Amino acid sequence: MAFPRFRLLAVLSFVFVLAACSDSGSAPPAAYRDAGPFKAGVTTLMLADRMVEVWYPVNAGDEAGLERDAYFIRDALPDSLDALLPPDINPPFVTDAYRDATASDRGPFPLVLFAHGFASFRDQSTFLTTHLASWGFVVASVDYLERGLASVLGQQPDPQLEDTDLTRMAVSLLASENEREGGLLQGRVSTDRIAITGHSAGGGTAIRFGGDPDVVTYIPLSAGIFDDSMASLPDKPSLWIVGAIDGVVDPQSVADAFAAASVPARFVLIDNMGHLGPSDICAIGDSGGGVVQIAIDAGLPIPDSLVRLGTDGCQPEALAPQDGWPTIRHFVTAQLRWAFGIDPEPVGLSADAAAGLPEASFTYQERL
Repeated sequence: MAFPRFRLLAVLSFVFVLAACSDSGSAPPAAYRDAGPFKAGVTTLMLADRMVEVWYPVNAGDEAGLERDAYFIRDALPDSLDALLPPDINPPFVTDAYRDATASDRGPFPLVLFAHGFASFRDQSTFLTTHLASWGFVVASVDYLERGLASVLGQQPDPQLEDTDLTRMAVSLLASENEREGGLLQGRVSTDRIAITGHSAGGGTAIRFGGDPDVVTYIPLSAGIFDDSMASLPDKPSLWIVGAIDGVVDPQSVADAFAAASVPARFVLIDNMGHLGPSDICAIGDSGGGVVQIAIDAGLPIPDSLVRLGTDGCQPEALAPQDGWPTIRHFVTAQLRWAFGIDPEPVGLSADAAAGLPEASFTYQERL
């Protein structure tokens, strides 16, 4: 499938002075597949009736004496379902972040928003959010309770908030934290120019929010154009990533969105990856599949629609999640660094990156 190429009319020139900056002329083709020069810290903030998880850069060595943070998917369940599960069924997912570690003083760092998917939760993609923190970004993920796991299973928030309004509230919260005297993130967060990425329904949030004036790029993961509300795509740079065997979102709809997006636009189709590839979910628990598979194994009644959504990509024949993560990490990081002007010219945003990403095969396309 070939697409016309256009000359890029303007190059973003806003440059953050970060220790993570690299010499793009000498960088390897998959420069951002592995963790960056920082460690990742994590803290939890409150926003109205919900929580916001925030990952941020930590100077190497400042994590000494701390254990890696873990989350428990069971915490996202409504009380009614949680009461049905045996108390010993609560597998942790250990992340690459350190709880409330001292934030690096090399900022302020650019803000990236992450929007989780339908029937999901704010921590769902720590494989990516911790990685971005290691490369010099502050990443904020709010609980979109209106479409979260607890809501889908019957525990809905009151009042309900629009996803884009909630996203803007999260930006304001981080701006306040940057100014809060003595706060963990004081002076560490720049909210003048921001980026957004999201998975599945969260990719729809990224598309809708991506047109805001302060957004430099939007990055939908496993998300295409679903309805008329997204027929007019933002006039911003974009990166689209989807698995070739996604059974929830038609990969062709993502390719169509990429073809309709404003230039510059980039598209990565990862072979044999399912819908949950851009998340931790398939790696949670001994059997994988996250809370849905745990509930099934425990004999709890789960709607067929949720079973399909909560296990697509976790099948034994699908690409192992850990094999897809390096490709996703690299391309998302590369897109963000270019869009924010940290890399004045794109680094690793080409098919050549495949040489450094042997775990998964993929097709890369771009429209410039």
